[in-house]
Amino acid sequence: DLFDPFYEDLAIWEGCGLINDAPSIRPYPLQEIERLLQIVIEKGDADQRRKASEYQARFFHRAFHFGGRVEFNFASRGSQKQFVISPFAKLNYSIMKLLTISAYVSFNGLNKLDNKNLLPAYSYSQKDIADDAGNIGKLKLLPAFNTSATFGTAEYYFTAGLGRTSYGPFHDSGIFISRDAFHAGQFIFTVNKKKWAYNQVLLLLSATNDYKETESIGPNKFLSSHSLDIRPLPWLSFSIIDSMIYGGRFEPMYLIPFSAFFLGQSVYDFPDNSLIGVSATVKPIKGLRLDAAFYADDLGFNEIVRFKDAKCRMSGETGLSYTMPYSHWFSFVDLNYTFVLPYTYTHHDHHDSTARNYQNYTHRGRNLGSNLDPNSDRIQLRLKFRPLYGLDINFSNTFIRHANITESITDIILLKDYLSKQYTTDGSSFNYSAVTEPDGKYASQSKKRAFLYSTPFMKQRTIQYVNQLALDVSCHLPIVKSGGYMLFKIGYVFEANINPGVGKNMYSPNDRTKGWYEKDIKDIVDGDGNVGEVAIRKEAARQLADWRAKAIGKQFNHYIRLSAEFAY
Repeated sequence: DLFDPFYEDLAIWEGCGLINDAPSIRPYPLQEIERLLQIVIEKGDADQRRKASEYQARFFHRAFHFGGRVEFNFASRGSQKQFVISPFAKLNYSIMKLLTISAYVSFNGLNKLDNKNLLPAYSYSQKDIADDAGNIGKLKLLPAFNTSATFGTAEYYFTAGLGRTSYGPFHDSGIFISRDAFHAGQFIFTVNKKKWAYNQVLLLLSATNDYKETESIGPNKFLSSHSLDIRPLPWLSFSIIDSMIYGGRFEPMYLIPFSAFFLGQSVYDFPDNSLIGVSATVKPIKGLRLDAAFYADDLGFNEIVRFKDAKCRMSGETGLSYTMPYSHWFSFVDLNYTFVLPYTYTHHDHHDSTARNYQNYTHRGRNLGSNLDPNSDRIQLRLKFRPLYGLDINFSNTFIRHANITESITDIILLKDYLSKQYTTDGSSFNYSAVTEPDGKYASQSKKRAFLYSTPFMKQRTIQYVNQLALDVSCHLPIVKSGGYMLFKIGYVFEANINPGVGKNMYSPNDRTKGWYEKDIKDIVDGDGNVGEVAIRKEAARQLADWRAKAIGKQFNHYIRLSAEFAY
């Protein structure tokens, strides 16, 4: 469970330099967790050793833990209220020295699933619950299940399971693979040496069409990724990650280790979506940490090397943090900045918006990497305090900007297609840059890509601004006899959302534009007698003005979360 308190403490132990060689890919199997806890027990201060011993008792002294969770959520937006009651069982067991299994199963009684009105903007649900027909009146009864089995040692291991995944160095908000994404089938292979590490992961994803409709969810979408981490010094590490997202078939080519996926797909004439990323971590003094990560989706390499304007589909994240080197009432402060440039994570392999898209960087209709939409950025400040042992107070302020890249479209062919054929034009990861049939079917049009030689990042007229001020208080108390725990949480978020309608579709076909798609531009006539380009631009201006009028506005929202969890 990537939201287990263990990973919060691990972030502190890594930040203060107590641990410097944890693998980049999570979750960790029991073999690796045992190694990490042993480092803390041997090298940490009294409170750090005590905390590690509590986790050791929970994970290794008893195979099963049974308990329950009660949660209440309130959101002022739409006056949404949610309650959840979840009895659960957890299993962590070493069948033999080289084989371990972990599992989590719960039965959730709730009045409604998480939805956009219940969650702050650009936030995803932490519940791995799929909607089903299990209802008793207005109460939904739905199971949740995550599991993994690992064979190997802490140095070499292979894991197969169903769960959430993240890839560092920003595990809370990563641009590569984020823990916010819904759980997926996972196969993880790791070699973790003192000076270097190799990780390979295959995720079994859900594809949707470009309307993100729930009924369109289906299988045969995959993310294959491998990375190499180099740690020449205890205070320095850097990584390179190579990824391929594809579907409609299973491709063994992308299981080859120490290969270049982009070159591998050249055997098939480049049918899939290749991404490459780099990251680095520097710890110049004890407790101080600088992180940076960049993920390239699609770059106009020929233009860049000639110092010309070029498309740049990439995301990036940088962060500066300071963690107290020893247990203290002040734990850490962290400041980070994330950007996602226009059309990053957006790809397609056809022009049928009702068919499943196997190439965009999404899973089950949500982003697999950053939860920001393309053409967005975010700056976040976080502070953690521990005034008493077991009591955490977390404060954060998050400021987000987002603009719909479609607002900058002026190309007449693109506008014609947006007005006469159903495309997603909401600025999300389903709003890709190419339109028009690829075979040049009509005389005046050919395959067209928006901003092939430019990247108008945040240069649009209508921009959404979101500021979220959050306070979370949690109390984590161990049950010494069983190795279990009691966990109580209170959370509050105040959100100011300016221009909340920016993420709506901008253009769509209607009675005025019926039949335009099959016509050349010169043959188009609107109801007012305008011909060709004039008719197209007048209709585009009308729909754009209507979109702007609905996009602007102000919302002030409150979100309250109360939860209690008990495991014996």
